[in-house]
Amino acid sequence: MRAIGWLFAVVGAVILLGYLAGMSLVWTHALEELPVWVHATGGAGAACIGLWLFLDWGSLSDLGKDQTVGQSFTAGITLLVGLAILVAANWVGVRFDKRWDLTQTKRYSLSPQSIDVTRALDREVAVLAFFVKGSPEEGNFLELMKGYTEQSTLLKLEMHDPYVDAWAVEQEGITSPSGTAIFKLGDAEQRVEYGFDEEAVTNALIKLTSSKTHSVCSITGHGEGKADDSYSPSGLGALFGRMQKQNYTVQSLALLDQAPTPDTCDVLVLPGPQTDLLPAELDRIAAYVAAGGNFVALLNPIDAPLTAADMSRYGVKLGNDVVVEGDPYRQIAGGGPTWVVLSDDSFDAHPITDELRGQVVLPLARSVGKGPEVAGLNVQELARSTDASWAETRLEQTGDEVAEPTEGEDIIGKVPLMVAVEVADPRAIPTTLAPAAALDGAPSLGLPAASAAPSLPVAAGGRVLVVGDADFASNQFATSGVNSDLLMNGLAWMVDEAGQISIRPNEAKKGRLEVGVLSALLVSVVAMLGVPGLAVVGAVGTWMRRRRM
Repeated sequence: MRAIGWLFAVVGAVILLGYLAGMSLVWTHALEELPVWVHATGGAGAACIGLWLFLDWGSLSDLGKDQTVGQSFTAGITLLVGLAILVAANWVGVRFDKRWDLTQTKRYSLSPQSIDVTRALDREVAVLAFFVKGSPEEGNFLELMKGYTEQSTLLKLEMHDPYVDAWAVEQEGITSPSGTAIFKLGDAEQRVEYGFDEEAVTNALIKLTSSKTHSVCSITGHGEGKADDSYSPSGLGALFGRMQKQNYTVQSLALLDQAPTPDTCDVLVLPGPQTDLLPAELDRIAAYVAAGGNFVALLNPIDAPLTAADMSRYGVKLGNDVVVEGDPYRQIAGGGPTWVVLSDDSFDAHPITDELRGQVVLPLARSVGKGPEVAGLNVQELARSTDASWAETRLEQTGDEVAEPTEGEDIIGKVPLMVAVEVADPRAIPTTLAPAAALDGAPSLGLPAASAAPSLPVAAGGRVLVVGDADFASNQFATSGVNSDLLMNGLAWMVDEAGQISIRPNEAKKGRLEVGVLSALLVSVVAMLGVPGLAVVGAVGTWMRRRRM
């Protein structure tokens, strides 16, 4: 009978430890609940322990009188107390969950923009997620959404297994085999059917909660980077593609074909013209800004000198120079001293730059600063290079010459690189350039006088952003540092989307460790059964060895 009792003890202990391992998955939310038969098995294990105590009670009483057994019993109690402390610590960790992300890229942390967008929710958003239960996609999505639900209680997550909830699948029209997440706010909804990452979720929330879609017009016709080009290094498709995933639409605009208005273009972008704009085109831009429009000019050194000089209309002065970085710690290998790297201490306080946390890389930049003060225009310089830099004006040096700063000609130290302008009085902006002089000897054909272009009604509130480099926004450099965040923050500032002025999700935050239910169960069994089991086996072995002595 005693041998049978020990058999019940061993079987009961194994069953109970396995049951506790399964319950740990419920406590850590890896499983919603355990089947009824698992709870029944746990009860059977407890019954086996009780039967062992009943059958071997006499032997246990005799053993209790032995000093060695008493010491072993004390050790066993100590082990149980330690196990209880571990269980209690696990419960506290689950109940009061707090995570620390120690990775260099903050891979497992939400970006500031995602946090701002989630905390700004003022109405309940239902998230219906359809993933196969136990799949890696489900585990990754749950882990991602945990970061969002920690920021706001207004996000209500409902998980559905498409193979179980057939009615919900038909009701919501689920067709994607890899999973679907539906974000609902009232009658509006946004769907994510692939790429279940932070950027996709945040963009869905932005589109769902934004009351307006903003139009961005990219000027073409002068060798600018194309807004729909996502392949060539000089294209802008990577940046504008990210904008279109939020509440922006992007279109190309030829100024001679269509004059921009604040109604048709919320923001007008001139992305690095290689040739000068015509006076009529420059006038149309000025009329647009004077009517309350928003204008972004990205102007590379040397290119389009007349267009660069025309920025004086807005109180901005662009130099005919190239900024050279003399600080070796700011120079990038393979880039040379003309690559200007801006860090947190390079920026002045402004909504566009306040939230930037990282480096902006300008591959080839010119100086952009405040021009002569103009009443009605509020001009602010946003960024400067280091004390060791200068704006080189001698651009035709031979290969044997070494560029050095020249007193009285070059801007030396703290070279301004970008300027933001707010138009308080639109009358301060001249909307018509002086007409060109007639050519000598031109024949008089008695042609009618050229009619004046239709003017737009003036309105205060226009904004202008001028940056002395366009390449930083191209496909080749948009993902360097926080380059894309700088320009997207500028656009958000222009359209008064304060919630979007932030650091956006980093595309490098991918490659999470995928642990399925079976793997999680194995880890739990090893942790709760294997390690304590070894301690118990060691204790029993020690007791038996001492008893034989």
